[in-house]
Amino acid sequence: MTMETPPPGEPGDTVDPGIGGSGYTLEDLSDYLDHGRLPANPAIDDNAECQSVLASIERVGALSRDLVAKDAADNPALDESWFGSLFAAISNEAKAGRDIPLSSPDPRTRLSITEGAVRELVRAAGDGVDGALVGRCQLHGDLESPGSGIRVEISISVLLGAPVHEIAATVRQRVYSELLAHTELSVDAVDVTVADVHVVPDLDATDTTGSGA
Repeated sequence: MTMETPPPGEPGDTVDPGIGGSGYTLEDLSDYLDHGRLPANPAIDDNAECQSVLASIERVGALSRDLVAKDAADNPALDESWFGSLFAAISNEAKAGRDIPLSSPDPRTRLSITEGAVRELVRAAGDGVDGALVGRCQLHGDLESPGSGIRVEISISVLLGAPVHEIAATVRQRVYSELLAHTELSVDAVDVTVADVHVVPDLDATDTTGSGA
């Protein structure tokens, strides 16, 4: 797949800067991933927001493929509109947003982490819990003042039949631990809402030997 940087528009035209100002859309990034990230595109590979979106797409990719492959009539699977809203949220939340200060031993050096990077950290932590898939992540509070308490709000989808309360509690603890380990944010609360359920077909249960039961 050949991907070239989109040319600038005519004077007065509104040009979509794409994700992270790369000039590429969510659909472009999905295509790039489908082609194995080849040929390499520095405009995507060197862009932090693009990399955040690609990482999120990869985490939900296997699930989405399974759901599309399975007959929707047999399973209460997440519908296409849910995945559309999920990827829209991923794209929007990958934006750099506010700069969150980090302490530095050198007073002449200013260190910070972006809000988008923290949201990706939260999303990766939640997606890493078996049976959970993060839908939306929002950070509430004054992120730019050290020591100010913040609240993290997350919506998740849970695997049908899985222990909902246990998974939500695990997501909450995993997110809190990751924020404590990798940021200096003062987290007052991590609110987890179970907004949906999904099914992942058990492909291993299919008898491929022809031997029957």
